[in-house]
Amino acid sequence: MKLCAMLSSKRRGFTLLEVLVASAIAGLVITAGFRLIGMSYRLMSEIESERLLIDAAREIWLRFRIDEDMSDNGTDDKKNITWRSENISVPVDEYELKYKRVTITLPGDRSTVIYVAE
Repeated sequence: MKLCAMLSSKRRGFTLLEVLVASAIAGLVITAGFRLIGMSYRLMSEIESERLLIDAAREIWLRFRIDEDMSDNGTDDKKNITWRSENISVPVDEYELKYKRVTITLPGDRSTVIYVAE
């Protein structure tokens, strides 16, 4: 009879084990959340940097295509772009393909290479 009375008595509060398990789970969820936020911030920063590099490459490519007197090396202080180009020719059968290999650099050592046909 005593056992039945103990089982049927109302419980008050949580046991220490339940509190520890809930705290551990909450800690893991919070840690994962902060890590996810950090990864998202870093990824957004890389995407923005890549977008700036693509925009710079597009602009320099257009300049080389439109302006025949475009300098081989230069900087654009407004957009903080630096470029350096070299003339390259490749013989193909009786033709010779001529193009420029242009290296575009942004601050932070982000760079890309584009090719502009002559």
